[in-house]
Order: sequence, then structure tokens, then C-alpha cells
Amino acid sequence: MNGRPTLYRPVLDREPGWRRPVLVLTVFLTALVTAVAIVFMSATQLTERGMAQRFLARALNSLLEIDQLVLNAWPELEVAAADGSPLLLEDFPVSLQLDRAGLAEGPIAVSEAIAAATASLVYDGGLDVLSESPRAFRILSRGALFDGSVGRLTGGGHELASIGLIVSGTLAMLLVLATAAQVGGFSRIGAPAVAIGLGAALVWIVAAVARSAFEGQAETSADPFAADLALIAADAVSLLARNGAIVTVTSGVVGVLSLAAAGLLRALDSANGAHTVRSR
Repeated sequence: MNGRPTLYRPVLDREPGWRRPVLVLTVFLTALVTAVAIVFMSATQLTERGMAQRFLARALNSLLEIDQLVLNAWPELEVAAADGSPLLLEDFPVSLQLDRAGLAEGPIAVSEAIAAATASLVYDGGLDVLSESPRAFRILSRGALFDGSVGRLTGGGHELASIGLIVSGTLAMLLVLATAAQVGGFSRIGAPAVAIGLGAALVWIVAAVARSAFEGQAETSADPFAADLALIAADAVSLLARNGAIVTVTSGVVGVLSLAAAGLLRALDSANGAHTVRSR
């Protein structure tokens, strides 16, 4: 014997066999909850008052045919403005007092102002604000389609989306910490980043497919109102796709750089170890 100690790794120091499956499960859950968090984040943005009212105004203009209604009533509105009478739209679901000065901008601007004002009412009170008019009964079937889609872009919907974002975001952060705790070195950053990127990429892909489907539905639909809703849905899903793309690219860059740095450090450690052995 040369008197040198024998190097060995005790059996108890080996990595338990359950760690790898647990890590895979944690990465999967992190990706899944990240995808849910991105969906709620996009829903929070869509239900914010300014953006929601823009979508609602587009849909309401199609649902109530506001532009056509204003064009038909335009001669009476001009006469009422000249007489000093109140400017009201007959047969409109809600009672709105029109701005007399706004008539100078033309029927298109008046239609947009009416759609914006009605959208503000719907955002605060939902589609029920339109139910008091006899005209609402003539748009009942379209109204159900409206209420099941852009009709969800209300103040109440914003509160629900915010709660969902808080809950899913908190779970995502906890799972990121759980993922980081199971690895070492730069992988503590790289592994969670890869998990987040996987979830975001899933959202990106699904949103892109959904956007193409809505655009195709708008092109083939025989109902103009359904086509308008499909285009609005495509625009809304575009926001989801954009958020997914941003998170995917950001986390992907962080993950790749972290894993590359970890690989570089291991290579340097191996080179230093080999140099030390040769110098002895």
C-alpha cells in the first residue's frame, strides 16, 4: 500500500431517488401556475376602466347600431338644437342628454360619444342598464352573446381578475422558491426561470392559436355583430399573447444565461481540479 487514503463517497451522501421526480413536479407546477398568473394579469389589464370601455364601446356600437341610429335621427337632432329643445335619442336603451356643441363635429363623433357614455354605464352596472328599454327585447339574443363576452369587462370583473392575479402570483412565487431550493449554484436562478418560461410559452402559443381562430371566425361569419365580437376577442387575445411573449423571452434569456454561467463555473472547477492533481 502507498499509504494514500482511499477517496470514496458514502452511500448515505448519495442524492435520494425521490428528489428528481419532486423537482420535475415542482417545475411543472411552477409553469402551470405561471400560465394562470399571466392569464389573470392580462384579464386585469383588459378589465381596467379605460381599456374595458374602449372594447365595450366597440361592441355596443355594433350591438345597438348606434351609428345608424344617429344618422337616422340627425335631422331631428339638428331641428331640436335650433329650437333649444333637449337633445335626446328616441328608442335608445338608456336616457342620454346629448351635448349641443357636439353636433358641430358631425354624426360620427356624436355616435362615438354616445358609445363611450353607454360603455361607462355598462362598465359600472353591467348589461342590466340596457334592460329597461323596449328596444332591449329586440336585441335579446345578441345581448346574451354580448354579456357572455365583452360584457364581462366590468368593474366587478376587474375585482375578480385582481383577486385571481394576487392568488396565482403568490402561488407562483412560492413555487419558484420551492424550485430554487432544490438546486444549487446558478441553477437556483436558471431552473425557476426555465419553469416560468415554459408556462409563459404555453400561454403565448395558445393565445396565438386562439387569435388566428377568432380572426378566421370574423372573416367567415355571416352575422356582422358576431364578426365584430370575434375581432374584439382577437384584439383581447393579442394582449394575452403579447404578455406571454414578453415573459417567455425575458425568463428564457435569464434561464439560458444562468445555466450557461453554471456550466462555465463547473468547467473552470474541473480544469482547476485537474491542474491541482497534475501539480502534486
